[in-house]
Amino acid sequence: MTRFTDHDTHSANVDRDYVDTHDEHDDGEGFGRQANKGILAERVAEELNVPRRTAARVLDAVLDSVRDLLRTRGKVAVKGFGTFERKVRKGRAYKHPLTGKSIDVADKETILFKPSDQLIEDSRADATPPQRRKTVGRTEDILFKG
Repeated sequence: MTRFTDHDTHSANVDRDYVDTHDEHDDGEGFGRQANKGILAERVAEELNVPRRTAARVLDAVLDSVRDLLRTRGKVAVKGFGTFERKVRKGRAYKHPLTGKSIDVADKETILFKPSDQLIEDSRADATPPQRRKTVGRTEDILFKG
C-alpha cells in the first residue's frame, strides 16, 4: 500500500480521500483505529474486483442515496446492517452550573443509527469473520458501463 506524505496530498494527481494514515509498523488489526472513506472504498474494490475509483463512485452513490432518502422519507433500513432515522431532539432548559442562570436550548434535528443484531454479532472481536458471498459473473458488466 502506498503511503503519501502531507506534501504529496497537495498535488492534483492524488485523491485526497485515499491518504493512508496507518503507521508503518501497524498490522491494521488493532482495535480503535478509525477507518476512513478511502479504506472503505478499497475494501469494496477488492470485494467487487473493480478499480478503486469505480468502488469510490459506487460508495459515493450509496451514501448520497441514503442522505436523499433520509431527507425525503426520514428512515432508511438496511437488512443485516441497521437503521438510519431522522429525529428531532426536544429543546430543554439548562441551568448554568456556576451562575445558576437558565439557558434555553432549541430543538435539534439529528440522525440516529441503530445497528442490527446481525451487525453487532458480526463485529464482535471474538466472533469468526462472516462468510463473504461470491460474486457471480463479471462485475465490470454491472458497474458503470461506458
